[in-house]
Amino acid sequence: MTVLAKTYGTALQLLFAVLNPFKKRVISTECEVHKFLNLQALNILRKDKHFTEYAYFKQYIQDINEGAVWADQDFKSSNHFYNPYTGKGMYGRSSAKDLALTYCNKSINLIKKGEIDDAMFYLGATAHLIQDMAVPQHANIRLLDNHRQYENYVIKTYQNVQDYRDLNGVYKLKSLDNYFRFNARVSLKVYKHYRHIKKDDERFDKITRCVIPLAERTTAGFMLTFYEQTIKGKLPATSD
Repeated sequence: MTVLAKTYGTALQLLFAVLNPFKKRVISTECEVHKFLNLQALNILRKDKHFTEYAYFKQYIQDINEGAVWADQDFKSSNHFYNPYTGKGMYGRSSAKDLALTYCNKSINLIKKGEIDDAMFYLGATAHLIQDMAVPQHANIRLLDNHRQYENYVIKTYQNVQDYRDLNGVYKLKSLDNYFRFNARVSLKVYKHYRHIKKDDERFDKITRCVIPLAERTTAGFMLTFYEQTIKGKLPATSD
């Protein structure tokens, strides 16, 4: 990172500190969407008959959701951007993928120590970032491109659209990097496909009907990948 980028990042952090009280008032509502996505991811695991993984993560859903909420606090969201073609985040800030790798590694190390509750907390923070990549503005890094209006639309509608519920068909990939690039690239394609629609609500509806299921299915996939690569084989044997 250049000196200019570091200076810009420091100035941005000072601005965020001033705005922090306002940001905290809106976080709780926004994070309800992430909690919803996590619950729907569990439902996808169940409907796809991944019963072992479903049962495992279901018992830690509170820890997972606490991590998802924490991920947006204190303006950590300024690092929630990642362009899949440049590999960069917002100017002067770390990329979402780099941050997710940090969280995921913490989760893996905590699993090894047997500190499962804390591991699931960081798993939830990692899932939050994967889900953010399904939002086009997080992938094209355009904060002023109807970002707030779009997120407000999702907050108002996510509980009322049946297309977001009772899904199946997990999207399982090999690595965290794959989940980031996949979600970011798909969300950008969806954005480009519908950006010609002039009416905001109509455009937002078309985009959301694509990217909410994308976020749910890739979250379910990430849970499967994490279970198979990190947890499976480390659980105590059960007696018959």
